[in-house]
Amino acid sequence: MDKCEVSLLKKKNKILLTVFTIIIFINILLLNSNIWIYNNFGNVKFQEILFTLLSPTSGTDTSVIFSYIIRVIVVSFVLSILFIFCVLYLRRKCSSKAFKYLKCTGSLLIVITLILSLLYTNNRYEVVAYFNYQSQKTTIYNKKKKVHKKKNTEYIGDSTIIYQNPEDVKISGDNTNNLIYIYLESFENTFLDTENGGIKNVNCLPELTELAKQNTNFSNTDQLGGALPFTGTTWTIASMTSQFTGLPLKVEVANDMDQQNRFMPGAKTIGDILNENGYIQELMIGSQKEFAGTDKLFLQHGFDKICDINSLKQEYSFKSDELNQWGLDDYKLFELAKNEITQLAQTGKFNFTMATIDCHMPKGFLCKYCPNTYENRYENIYACQSKLINSFIDWCKSQSWYENTTIVLVGDHPTMAQQYVNDVPSDYQRTTYNCFINSKVTTDQIKNRQFTHMDMYPTTLAAMGFNIEGNKLALGTNLFSELPTIIEKYGQDYINEEVQKSSEYLDKNIYQFN
Repeated sequence: MDKCEVSLLKKKNKILLTVFTIIIFINILLLNSNIWIYNNFGNVKFQEILFTLLSPTSGTDTSVIFSYIIRVIVVSFVLSILFIFCVLYLRRKCSSKAFKYLKCTGSLLIVITLILSLLYTNNRYEVVAYFNYQSQKTTIYNKKKKVHKKKNTEYIGDSTIIYQNPEDVKISGDNTNNLIYIYLESFENTFLDTENGGIKNVNCLPELTELAKQNTNFSNTDQLGGALPFTGTTWTIASMTSQFTGLPLKVEVANDMDQQNRFMPGAKTIGDILNENGYIQELMIGSQKEFAGTDKLFLQHGFDKICDINSLKQEYSFKSDELNQWGLDDYKLFELAKNEITQLAQTGKFNFTMATIDCHMPKGFLCKYCPNTYENRYENIYACQSKLINSFIDWCKSQSWYENTTIVLVGDHPTMAQQYVNDVPSDYQRTTYNCFINSKVTTDQIKNRQFTHMDMYPTTLAAMGFNIEGNKLALGTNLFSELPTIIEKYGQDYINEEVQKSSEYLDKNIYQFN
């Protein structure tokens, strides 16, 4: 073999080794990524991962980013290099024939494992299904002819309508209530005891259990329960969006925020409706308002002010034990919320919306008031939250504006802190907590309901005393009415598939993409 042939062989071997190294790295990276995502976020879907990657990163807990870099990327890189060193070592020690056999066998195994990893990743996150749905069109947003009301008969709505454009709905109300709306981070009914609808032997949420029983709790069972997890509603900003607009959040919105700084500009939201009715509206969060476009969602849809960790730091001084990786501990946030609501109440009708953070994945945040009653760290945080929220409600009851104020408590999504829900039976339906306090309307149809966070939109307005002609807004149905929700009418599987498909109507009129 001449020098030229030797040179070509060496070059070929280097190329093969480089390709081999890349394949090994991708293989290990996929495996580590799957493990890391499951441990930190639980059973998320591809659209949620994609939205997180596309969204503005301002306000993100950097410990999560560093965790992925160190535990996934760095570890995968190191393992890949070690694997290659092993290959080079075997090449020196083994005979040419033996090494050739090992190389062929090893290459085959690596290709097979890569294919299996890709298949597993696709099956777990439904990647192909996501792109498949994107290529299909849905007709659920097509406008239907309005059903004519019979004279002298109250019109409760048309159950065959799936999407109802809020712009076409007459919304009225005299002497409507103020609103306090609280998004409870990762609050699900799983952590109740079995007697009340959870899976635990001991109830770590006794105060919130009593609040739900004494007021209105819409449930998917004959015990305490709540909203079913649904596409485009199962992470914080998605949950906020679905409750605020009656629509699931689509990945394309994240991409649009970076390009145009607009968050569903064509949607008519709770904030827009209350703004039209003269309400002063404020959002208070302990994290940064820019995270995932939170500021755009609320400020572009009727809100007058957002108090976040940065603006609060300018007004107040905080001790180190009052802060966590995401921002401000909830006990301090509720303390400051009392000041904000007191000022708001002096301006006239108000909507004060806030979001808690202490139960955030991956471990939640223990504050100085958290008990040490339970072996499960998360249950201690839940127990602390239960007392904290109940104490806040007690304070509200002592205020002059309480009788004219509707308070809504809603879990934003089931927890992603997977280590705390590994004991949940596979046949148990995990749902989020809800409680309507001081609702101006009542209903006996609160048990064994099938509903999603999108139904909170018209239900909240109805609880405040607004009359919604037809009892439907966007994809949401007023749960206080006799009308079935869209998943009660058509089934969750059908609606879940349809909302994942593309819609020219939404793209043009709601998202207003270029």
